[in-house]
Order: sequence, then C-alpha cells, then structure tokens
Amino acid sequence: MAKFSFEDADNYGSQGNGSFFQLKDDHDTAKVRFLYDGIDDVEGYAVHEVHIGDKRRYVNCLRSYNDPIDKCPFCKAQMKVIPKLFLKLYNEDAGETQIWERGKKYFQRMGSLAAHYKPLYNQVIEIERNGAKGDMKTTYEFYPDGESPIDINDEKYDCPDPLGTIILDKNADEMNYFLDSGDFPTDSEAVADERSARRGGYEDMPTGRRTPSNRRAF
Repeated sequence: MAKFSFEDADNYGSQGNGSFFQLKDDHDTAKVRFLYDGIDDVEGYAVHEVHIGDKRRYVNCLRSYNDPIDKCPFCKAQMKVIPKLFLKLYNEDAGETQIWERGKKYFQRMGSLAAHYKPLYNQVIEIERNGAKGDMKTTYEFYPDGESPIDINDEKYDCPDPLGTIILDKNADEMNYFLDSGDFPTDSEAVADERSARRGGYEDMPTGRRTPSNRRAF
C-alpha cells in the first residue's frame, strides 16, 4: 500500500473530493477536534478511483512514488494515482468520530494547526464552509475555539483506519481480475484466482483487457 507523510506529499499528483464529515452549504459550521498529536501522525494515501456498478470507490495503490510502475497493476494500466488525506476527527456537535476526505494541500493546513497547538487533539476547532452547495471554489476556514484536554485513548475517540474501509485493500491478483472483468472477485473467486496466478493463470486469460474510467483563521 502507498501511504505517504507530510515530507513526501509533493511526490504525488493531483487530488479528488468527497467525505463522511460534511458541511453542506454556505456558512455551515461544526466544532471538531482533529485526532492527532502532531503533523507526524497525519498520513496521506495514494489511491486509484474505480467504478463498481453505479458506485465510486477508492482502491489502494500498491507502489510508492519511486517504485517501478509494474509493482501496481492499476499504475501499469495507466490509471491515475490520486493523493488523499482522510482526516480523523471528532465532531463535537454530532458526538461521534468522522472522516474528512481532503486533498494533499491540507497537509499544510494541518501542519499550521499542529505547530500552534500541542497536542492537536486537545484543541477544539470551529470549521466554517464558504461556498454554496456544489460550488467547486468552496473553501473552509478554521477558527480555534478553546483548549479542552481529552484522554485520546478513550474508546469514544477510536476512528477506523481508512484502509480496508473507505479504501478497498486489494492485491495485485485482484487488480488484474478487475482490469479483465470490471469487478473484483468474490472470496471464493479470489482463492481460485490466487491459485491460478501461481500457475501463470493470468497469462492464459482472454485478451481484450478493459480499463475502467477513471476569529483567528488558519
């Protein structure tokens, strides 16, 4: 899988959109706390976007930016690599942990916050949306709303890892299967494909592979 840190963010390309934490319209706000001690805890994910039926899903990229392209079948098929942040936060208004999907530029914003507040999770931040629903130029302002220490080990702050939930965690055999069929194998098919792959089975599959479409603010 291709996770990357703040230092490696520039080695990955453009970004996408979407999230579980949402402010849906202009001037909507929410008070949150980001569940990180500091910027070193924030991880980026290199993913590919696929369509399964009518659903858009992310799949983990199997290579780092400096690995050979053959290490990831989706990269070899010239599918775009998208760098993503899936920020873990606790929504104070909703009373639950959530994931906020952002582009790699948010490393800078998170770095700025983390430099001012240590540990970051003790700081409540009010986020305000500036932009109407559907506006591609929407921006977000962060307003520190006071320090409130918490026990980060309390289970109420547990947040699922994006890999294996939001991001499908697939191996090379499963990716090759998708490129040939437009879908991922079921569990039983995956076992059969793994055995087939060991025998060179993918070399014997039919050709015609198709590639899916791809107040003090900080």
